[in-house]
Amino acid sequence: MRINNIIKFDLETRASSLKWEGKSLEEIAQILSSESNIPITKSTVFRYFEANDKAAIRAIEKSDKLKAKVAETEIDTISKRLDIIDEFLNIAKQAKDCKDFRAATQALRGATEAQNSLDERIGKLRGSGSGTNINIFNIQEAMNGAREQLTSRITGIAARFEEIRDPEQSD
Repeated sequence: MRINNIIKFDLETRASSLKWEGKSLEEIAQILSSESNIPITKSTVFRYFEANDKAAIRAIEKSDKLKAKVAETEIDTISKRLDIIDEFLNIAKQAKDCKDFRAATQALRGATEAQNSLDERIGKLRGSGSGTNINIFNIQEAMNGAREQLTSRITGIAARFEEIRDPEQSD
């Protein structure tokens, strides 16, 4: 198998830094080509990063310490998102108490977006095929409980918001 030109010409560090800058594969190929005067194609860049991703997955699968760290990081990320959701709900309550219904609505929208983000993150955990041995069911149960609690809070705040906004209709 032929050695990738990025590896062959020692362009790995530059390729990685360009990727972290958010450059597209095509942009990375163009920049590497112009800087090194070596033809680097989009396909070469794609194969290089794909090989790196596969190597990282294999390394994680082989290392229990890395598995634990990945699980810890995932749980920490989920916990932070739950904190963000709680903060949005606190802001919504404070705004409602101050009769700033626009701010309350925006905070509830933020809580909903954070909840959707959390749902996507949980979906990522459930869909993982990396062989990581963490108890996904315990995480799912905790997240379902948090989701139910969040939904209950949002429903309660929304109901109170409607009562305050239109008190004649609730009579």
